[in-house]
Amino acid sequence: MEVYICIKNFGKIKEARVNISHFTVFVGNNNSGKTQLMELIYAIVKHVSALGPDIMTPQIGDIDAFSIGDKEIRHLNEWVNEYLSRHIQKIIEDTFNAPIPIDEVSVEFLGNESSYEIYFLTDKTIEYLLAKGLINQEELMEMLLNKERYYNALVLKKTAQNVENFKSSTGFSNSIPIETARKIETGAILSGIMGGGSPVSSNVLFLPASRMGLMLLYKHYFGSAGRDKEEMIRDRNQNSKGITKPVLDFLSFLLKYSYTERVAKQNEALTDFIFQHLIDGRISEKGEATVYTPNDQNREIPIFVASSMVNEVVPVVKALTDSDKIDFIFYDEVETSMHPLKQIEMVKLLNRLNNKGFRLIVSTHSDTMATKINNLLLLSHGELDFESVKEELKKNKILIERDDLLNSDDIHVYQFVNDMQGKSIVEELEFKKVPCTGYDFSLFNDSTMNLFEEAKIAMRIDDEN
Repeated sequence: MEVYICIKNFGKIKEARVNISHFTVFVGNNNSGKTQLMELIYAIVKHVSALGPDIMTPQIGDIDAFSIGDKEIRHLNEWVNEYLSRHIQKIIEDTFNAPIPIDEVSVEFLGNESSYEIYFLTDKTIEYLLAKGLINQEELMEMLLNKERYYNALVLKKTAQNVENFKSSTGFSNSIPIETARKIETGAILSGIMGGGSPVSSNVLFLPASRMGLMLLYKHYFGSAGRDKEEMIRDRNQNSKGITKPVLDFLSFLLKYSYTERVAKQNEALTDFIFQHLIDGRISEKGEATVYTPNDQNREIPIFVASSMVNEVVPVVKALTDSDKIDFIFYDEVETSMHPLKQIEMVKLLNRLNNKGFRLIVSTHSDTMATKINNLLLLSHGELDFESVKEELKKNKILIERDDLLNSDDIHVYQFVNDMQGKSIVEELEFKKVPCTGYDFSLFNDSTMNLFEEAKIAMRIDDEN
């Protein structure tokens, strides 16, 4: 399913229709509204994902089970838009600590190919599930460990190809009515569509542009060493007026971060790529401190005295090793503090993250990054033999592996262009396979041509020569 968020007249943004389902890239000038739009999308994703929608869902037979198909998905989409029309101003004020006007906001769910079935494991439902082979005795026993006090939910996602266990073993107290639990599980399906995960254990991370400064000062921001972390975060949520909510969430993530071996193992290939290709060393946790060990040294360096580029990447390593399994990253000004050669490696990392299943929304001002994104897409979806291309590039000291290419073509690139009234027009760029040019980044083309013309004049070269 493709999910779009549509905005009209919000801050600098005149109009935008942005796909948030897979891999989204924002390019544009400073002060064109990229960060503000990214923060609004983040807020909408987080807020909508925490809702319990009240829509009609047909009952399956006479058991405690319900189905959600195309019709219900459309009703879910309508319900979300009605909710946003009533609450968007409050969402904006909570996010930005300011009443920023907005004319319109809506979401679109397009191309749905899935249906869902929600089963509550009450006595009359269990027999049905066993008879249909939707659950076996071993799975059932695991889900019914606390049957005396709780019943559980099983949510199946069906496509034309297969049936998968979308969500299971959610325990509900016996005192909660099935109708209430149904709304909660419908909310879980909505959360999966939007990408926002559980409101309790967040899978969404916003990485703001000023990452190094925030990394160095976040503990001072919360203050009062020894206080309960959750208490400090609640206090800041209630009293913080100087920063936006996405930035506060990032600071809270740093404060609550907990290295988890299981998650680290799952993402080991990604962190190894960061260590080998981006920061030329390793990042590790020593108690409450984060340290950096360069490849050419055995000495651990406190992260606050490491280079700015290393500090910029630390939050990504934390996201790949945290107890909250993060799989949706908003990455503002992704190239910050990076040499152009490291920016090229960062594009490879973004592709690898997306190939691993991470949703991404990133912004960049860098023509180097934009060009590398373009080139890797041309290589990803061209009809060239990869091994021969790899060897040809290697002759020119350009190293590339198959994992650096994007597996999917579900990438959406948006260019922010300021109009004469100072508003930004957000236009989706078309990837052109014929002719094989990829994206036309007109903003970067203009700056490149300006530099070229300047060099010609400086060297007294005219067009005839």
